[in-house]
Amino acid sequence: MRVISNIRLGEPLNQYAVQQDQQAIMNLGYFTIVEPYAEEFLGGLKVVFRVVENPKIKEYKIEGLERIEPEEVLPFLTQKPGEVFNYVKLMNDLVMAQQYFNEHKGLITPPLRGDAAELNNLIEIDQEGTVVLHLYEARLGKIIYKGLEKTKVDVVAREMTLQEGEIFDLNILREDTQRLARLELFEGISPSLQPTSKPGVMDLVMEFKEGENRNIVLGVTYTPVDNKLLGNIGITDPNLLGLGQRISFNMEMNPNDVFNLNFEFTEPWLDEKQTSLGFKLYSNHLLSLRPDEGPIYQGQDPLNKYTYEFNERRTGLNLTLGRPITRDLRVHTTFQMERVTIDPQAWVADKNNKYGEGVKKENDYPSVPSLSSFKDEYWDNSLGAGLRYNKLLYTGLYTTGGYSADFGVDFHGILGGKHDYQKLYAEFKQFYSPLPNTTFGYRVMGGKILGETPDKLYLGGELTLRGYDVRHIGDEQRLLANVELRQRIPNIENLEAVLFYDVGTVDLDQYYHSYGIGFRYNVPFLGQLRFDFAWNPESDSPKFNFFFGEMF
Repeated sequence: MRVISNIRLGEPLNQYAVQQDQQAIMNLGYFTIVEPYAEEFLGGLKVVFRVVENPKIKEYKIEGLERIEPEEVLPFLTQKPGEVFNYVKLMNDLVMAQQYFNEHKGLITPPLRGDAAELNNLIEIDQEGTVVLHLYEARLGKIIYKGLEKTKVDVVAREMTLQEGEIFDLNILREDTQRLARLELFEGISPSLQPTSKPGVMDLVMEFKEGENRNIVLGVTYTPVDNKLLGNIGITDPNLLGLGQRISFNMEMNPNDVFNLNFEFTEPWLDEKQTSLGFKLYSNHLLSLRPDEGPIYQGQDPLNKYTYEFNERRTGLNLTLGRPITRDLRVHTTFQMERVTIDPQAWVADKNNKYGEGVKKENDYPSVPSLSSFKDEYWDNSLGAGLRYNKLLYTGLYTTGGYSADFGVDFHGILGGKHDYQKLYAEFKQFYSPLPNTTFGYRVMGGKILGETPDKLYLGGELTLRGYDVRHIGDEQRLLANVELRQRIPNIENLEAVLFYDVGTVDLDQYYHSYGIGFRYNVPFLGQLRFDFAWNPESDSPKFNFFFGEMF
């Protein structure tokens, strides 16, 4: 009787108040029928509500579900057999079930409005107390793409595994969204759902914010000591003509009149089986190198010792084909033809050498062997295979979670070449974001050379140990770990501060450490610029590193 609050004794009978109290009684959920009528009583009127109570529950039957088992719904139904059926409690129970299946299984059952028409379609209960629930999972209507100005719709549509007309799965949507983020073409991807005129059917709207990811590099540097110019030009477009193809070209000339040239092209989706194709042409030089191992040569004075410096040029082409095994696992094979040229430049004297009065160092250089005898040219062709598992998560263009793993082996000499050897490599990296703008990440990588070759695996430089020079140490194996704490600056767009630590070894005996601070800044048409200041225990002054893009 407490729900009857609008009809009051002694007041004129108001039809609207009667209707309100009638609805209040219905909202209790225990009655099938609530009918009000008036009777004369003591010179006035008495309002009577005739009610028909719902049957007692005998059992539940659930129909219509395809991906959700009926047994999974039953635990959410708090009304047990023997109790009077209450549709209000049932609706509340179904809302709790909706939330659970949404969060834990990624499935959506259409929102419950609670009106009479919906209840008639949703619930049936007979006089025996059998409650039949007609439930179903929401289905996907259309996928609508918005915000694509440069990128072709096909480039994003082919990454979507959600199909129109199928049961809508939020877990698949999340995976599809991350697959699109891994293309690294968009600053933001925002999926949303909108209802349609068809019951249980929802359209998916994918809203994209394209980034300016075409990078152009032009630079000229003058060196007064050599009176020469150092220049470079480069362009990278990861979304050529909006087709998702990647192309890059870079050329530089250093003061020694040596050209470095790199051209790369990648087609990520060559056919319906998602075959990828990568092609690379290159000609790169490393200057002023010294042999990692080898004899020390005597000068004209037998007590004086010499080694030599040489330039190394590697020119070749690389062809890579890949194909998915599963949604996140890909296999690839690589063919490489490479010509290696060793060009000796000058003798290098030992710091302990002593020269007689009037004797020039140049006159003490070894005559046997001659410097030109160290010149060498040979082919180093290889055939490789590898696996990549990618579950990285992105927020805009930043890696903020997930992990990836790479493993592969290259067989050198199998397609011709001077040396027969194998090169194994593996890499694992993982990221975690404890706060919205803070990301912790680490990378562990290793490599091993099996067989005879002058090639080594090196540590040092902006890609491995940032506190040491390039090729600081090398051997037939290496193990490297890098740790970074990345903090995006909320009020300064595109700026990120970094604390880092690097550690590596080539013999599992002596370990090399470096640590430091840095920052990253995203510049339109240049991409992400990386500035790192690194220290090592052997030096008090920091080593400055500049590069494009994150280290890992």
